[in-house]
This record gives sequence, structure tokens and C-alpha cells, in this order.
Amino acid sequence: MNYLRLGLWLSVLIGISSLAPLHATEAPAEVEWEPNIYPHDNLFPCFIIGTARGKLPEDLFASWPDSQIGDPQGIIGIMLAGAKKGQKVEVSVKATDFFDECVLKATLKEDANGILMHPKVPYNFRALSKVDQPTPVNLTFSLKIDGEDMGTKTTTVTLRSINDCLFGVVEELDDEDSQTSDYSWLFASYVNENHPWVDKILKEALETGIVTSFDGYQSNNQDQVLLQVFAIWNVMQRRGLRYSDITTTSVEDEGVYSQHVRLFDESLNASQANCVDGTVLLTAVLRKIGLDVSLVLVPGHMFLAFSLDDETLLGLETTLMGADDLPALSKNNKFLRGDLEELKNERSFETFLAALDVGTQALVENSEEFENGELTHQIINLSVARNAGILPIASGSKE
Repeated sequence: MNYLRLGLWLSVLIGISSLAPLHATEAPAEVEWEPNIYPHDNLFPCFIIGTARGKLPEDLFASWPDSQIGDPQGIIGIMLAGAKKGQKVEVSVKATDFFDECVLKATLKEDANGILMHPKVPYNFRALSKVDQPTPVNLTFSLKIDGEDMGTKTTTVTLRSINDCLFGVVEELDDEDSQTSDYSWLFASYVNENHPWVDKILKEALETGIVTSFDGYQSNNQDQVLLQVFAIWNVMQRRGLRYSDITTTSVEDEGVYSQHVRLFDESLNASQANCVDGTVLLTAVLRKIGLDVSLVLVPGHMFLAFSLDDETLLGLETTLMGADDLPALSKNNKFLRGDLEELKNERSFETFLAALDVGTQALVENSEEFENGELTHQIINLSVARNAGILPIASGSKE
């Protein structure tokens, strides 16, 4: 088995051709300005909530160019041209329901021949987390320069569903060239280790008798770590979780790539999950018990990986979870206790072994691409993502 280095390989190339400065041989005689919403007049609640803690490292979200004023990670603002160095500029933005009016005031340090201005937006995160279908939203922008009213403009944007995970933006530079922004690290926002149902899953897993406690790596025993993962796998199978190939997002927009991802309780209630749903669901529970877990991206697919010890990384193909029908767990019929040999004849353990084999082989086969930092091949480590400030999306269901 090859040992693979854990980490978060993310190459973020922020495509900003749509935000490029207005080119001219000299500063325009009149002020020109337009609302600018990234990406492509779409607002993704997953992006707004996932990055709410503040400034992300530059390898996750690169700063806008030097010709930018305001929130360095702003996605709502204006493009300004024609204003002069030393002028006082005031930009305000407001939207019904999703954030209060916000204002950015600045004195220009240079002539504005294409400056982005991003006010710090006070989002209503609770309202955004409840958006379950795309909806049009009007954003109203106002501009003043040296106290003079430069007008008000309203633009309609598409507010995407909380289930739409933005993972890439492609900006066409010309007929042959383009730039790609990789946001696949946002999948980490759908791993909700704090969901109230996680403790219920763990309680059910203890009732199987496969393990007597969830102690993460404290035992320093590889078999104990493996049995903890299997206990949770077994409970998910007994809950009837099945693979579903539903990945279509609610809105298609050229150059903006996203995928539908169910939240924790949505997957359990529906008893079905696509490869991403199942991966983020199981990853949340494994992270809760203290395991070092990662989301693994390969072209068109996702599975999870977990560390067996400090050196060994195993893959787990979650789509095989529904490969067998298991009876519901009866408290009067405890699952076999014992070591791995005693469990090998169990149907659930056979699918678990198959999932380990398929997942680990995929890690080995794609190891070179992971090491090279290919955009299509990534290992998104949850600890690294959380330390970078990527927050989980709270779905809120308690029943």
C-alpha cells in the first residue's frame, strides 16, 4: 500500500476577466460605473456561509488585484471608471431579506480607470441557509462622488439554493485562453460534524456491539480504528442508505460549475445519497469521533479517505454502502463482538472491505496527480479546511 501525504492541495486561480479594468488611452471624461456580482451574477449561500469567518489564506481565495477597494473577499460591488485621484467615493448596496444596507467610503489614491469597490456586506446567514430553491433577488446600488449623487442602479441576480455547491468558475479571456478559479474546497462546508443527529448515529453504532467506545486514535491500535469506521458504516447500511446519481443543480450557468449536495439530515431522511452526499455524511461522523478525514476528488467522482495511523491513509468508496440489504438492528440480537477475523463472514463487513479496497486503490492510482496538485485531483483534508476558516453549513433539523 502506498503512503500518501495528507493535505489540502488547492490551486486557486481567480478568474477576473469579467472584472477587468476598462482599457483606455487616458482617463474617461465622465464617470462610468456598473454593479458587479461574482460569479456571473450568481450568489451562492454555500460560498457566503462557508467563508464567513473572515480572510482566507491566499491559496484558498486570492485577493482581487491592486485596483480594488474594500472587502478583499467581496463578491458584491461596483466597477468604477472615470473618477479622479483624491475624490471621495461612497458606494451603498442593499437587498431585501438577505442583508441590510451597507456602505463603503473611500478616498481614491489613484485615478479610477477600472476599480472594483466591495462594501463589507452584513449577510443574514440564517435566511441564506434556508434558501432551498433558486430565486431572483434585486440588489440596489448607489454612488456618490464628493457628495454628488451619481445615480442608483438595480440589478437582478440569481440567489442559488443552499444545496448548490460552487466548485469552479471559468472566465473566457479571449477566443483561445481562459482562467479557472477552483472552489472545490467548498465541499468541506457540507461536512457538518456538529449536526445534532451525529450523536444519535454514534449511539446506534455502539448498540451494534462492534466497539464499546469511540476513542479515535487513543488505543494506538489499527484494528480498533478500523472497527470504529466499520461500526458507523454498518449503522448507515442498516438505516437503508442507498446510492443515488442525482447531481443536477437547480440552475445551469455557462462558466459557473456547481453540484447539488444534500445536507446531513436530507440524506438520512431521503435514505439516498450520491457520491458527494454519502462522502460528506460519513466524513462528518468520522470527524466527530476524532479521526483525520479527507474528501477525495477525482474526475466526476468523490470518496473519502481516513488515516489509520500517522503514516497510512486508506480510501473508502461510499457508493458501495447500499450494496447489501441489512436487517434493522435489534437490541435483542446484538451484532457479533470480536476481532476482524470474527467479523469477516458478516455481509456488512464484506461490503466494507470491498469499499476499502476500491477506495484505497483509487488513492494509489491517482497519487501522482494528487502530488502534482492537479485541479481535477484533490485531497481536501477537513482539519486543514477548518483551520483555514471553512465553516460547516448548519441545516438545523433536530427531529
